[in-house]
Amino acid sequence: MSSSVVGDDTRGSRAPTLRDVAREAGVHVSTVSRVLNGQAAAGRITQDTEERIRDVASRLGYRHNNIARALRTGRTLVVGMVVPDVGNLYQAGITRGAGDVLYAGGYSLILASTDDDPAHAESQVAAMLGVQADGLMYGVAREDDPVLAGIVAQDVPVVLFNRAADLPAVSAVLPDDLAGTRMAVEHLLALGHRHIVHVGGPEAVSSTVNRLAAFENLLQARGITGIHRLARRHTEEEGHRVTRQLLEEHPETTAVLAANDRLALGAIDAIRDSGRSCPDDVSVVGFNDMPYSDRFSPSLTTVRISQYELGGRVARLLLETIADPGRPPETHLVTPELIVRGSTAVPPAETST
Repeated sequence: MSSSVVGDDTRGSRAPTLRDVAREAGVHVSTVSRVLNGQAAAGRITQDTEERIRDVASRLGYRHNNIARALRTGRTLVVGMVVPDVGNLYQAGITRGAGDVLYAGGYSLILASTDDDPAHAESQVAAMLGVQADGLMYGVAREDDPVLAGIVAQDVPVVLFNRAADLPAVSAVLPDDLAGTRMAVEHLLALGHRHIVHVGGPEAVSSTVNRLAAFENLLQARGITGIHRLARRHTEEEGHRVTRQLLEEHPETTAVLAANDRLALGAIDAIRDSGRSCPDDVSVVGFNDMPYSDRFSPSLTTVRISQYELGGRVARLLLETIADPGRPPETHLVTPELIVRGSTAVPPAETST
């Protein structure tokens, strides 16, 4: 009989304890306490050990006594998460990853959607700080962000995700924009495309700036001029509007690289509305690999960012920051992966004159 069955039998109907988790995970009870209280870094605990402990705690159904812990530590055990658009499927994966880590650590999550509007972000952050959230996960940062500056000025633990800002004292978990853009551009070049345009995201957003710079630099190194236009928001409607303009101004276009998958979907619609076909006439590459990208028509070639992994890393980093406010800031990059599907193909043969 396995040790897990023995453990279950000896517990009977009582709630699992830290000692049960420690015995099942093969570690000392103090190690379990540090991990589940967000103090893994302070104990120099490896990520493999941390993940094993959290998996065991989840499987056994271990729950913190949150009321007693809150009274003991003076914390609310509530964390806020600020996202641009709660309806974005990419954000949903991040939220789930963060929520699972927070739940295992005994924290509750408050989620706020800002419609990517700085004024809305300010009011949502004020509400979270009003209920004395122990920390914030901030996913709506702009390069010059007064709301974020105010959070930092109040010494509230905060971790950025998806977007960076001009505040080096803040930790962040970000997609590797350079590596992801390189994968997409090299894929299109390998197919034979030379007339490539970029549909970028909103200005003053780090992911927009980074992906556009990488796009232009990579094409310039091949002697190709990178053509781009920025969208006002990361939506299908904006992807359609911007792509339509680019196709009208540059009818020779054979490929579109979009700053995210929603822009890419709008680009595919604009290509169809122009009387052309994707990918026979114009190929499209997205970024993020949001859920159901493989079910679109055509299925979307995109740069995959593991949303669940990113969300989990954001939450872990925030819990460590809450436990040790003096820790130096860190920037973690999430490694991308190119997923080739049906929206890219070799370019059409140029008609000779």
